[in-house]
Amino acid sequence: MITATRNVARAFDPNTITPRYATTETTQGAAPPSAPAEQTTPLSSLTNRNALGQDEFLKMLVAQLKNQDPLNPMDGKDMAAQLAQFSTVEQLIAMNKSMAAQTASATATADAIEALGTAQTERADELAQLIEGQMAMGAVGKIGVTTGNTTFLDKAGRGTVVVDSGTAKGTGRVSLLNDRGQTVSTINVGDVKGGQMSFELGDFAATPPVPAGKYTYKFEVATDGGPWQAAKTYTAGRITGMRYESGNPILIIGDSLSVPMSQLTQVRN
Repeated sequence: MITATRNVARAFDPNTITPRYATTETTQGAAPPSAPAEQTTPLSSLTNRNALGQDEFLKMLVAQLKNQDPLNPMDGKDMAAQLAQFSTVEQLIAMNKSMAAQTASATATADAIEALGTAQTERADELAQLIEGQMAMGAVGKIGVTTGNTTFLDKAGRGTVVVDSGTAKGTGRVSLLNDRGQTVSTINVGDVKGGQMSFELGDFAATPPVPAGKYTYKFEVATDGGPWQAAKTYTAGRITGMRYESGNPILIIGDSLSVPMSQLTQVRN
């Protein structure tokens, strides 16, 4: 019994207990757990841009959320505002891409339409020249009519005049003039019924007779024996040939008068 008591007392004897001194860890608290640093994207790998893109904006927002103070987190209103900014930026980028695509498409379409229009115009011009040339060749040997006051007489005194007296009716006469504007002969053509008419001068007597050649003329109408009234005149003559100038057909009327095909108002047999 005495031995057991001594052992128990020794167990509680402070001289037999090895003191355990506090370490730095117990006085300063446990060290924070270590973890590998978060990898960041090198600056060299970032795309060089003049403006902030949606990817960079999203990365900045995520980084801000990760590194915010836990005791003072971001306000919900600020978060909503930044998300709204992100949505706006995304919409603007999408809109810009859409507008750029539409602009490129519109430009390509306009270029194609312009090229097609140019090609069609060239083909239309070529076709018009071809048709006009065929018509000009078919007109050779017929009477061509254009604006003016010239007529051509052959050796038999035959020649055509085309006039328009409007509403004037009555007796008509043709006055032939030389190159100095002097009247050299007068031809009475009888009844004028008004409107546009043509007369074959060989069917009427010229006073005095004149040699073959080119003349200018004037046409007048006297209604019910009244004063002579001038009527509108046209140049008419036999088409004797044709030639081309700059791709356009030129008709020869008589022996010297050149008239572009486009200036003919009529072709008569």
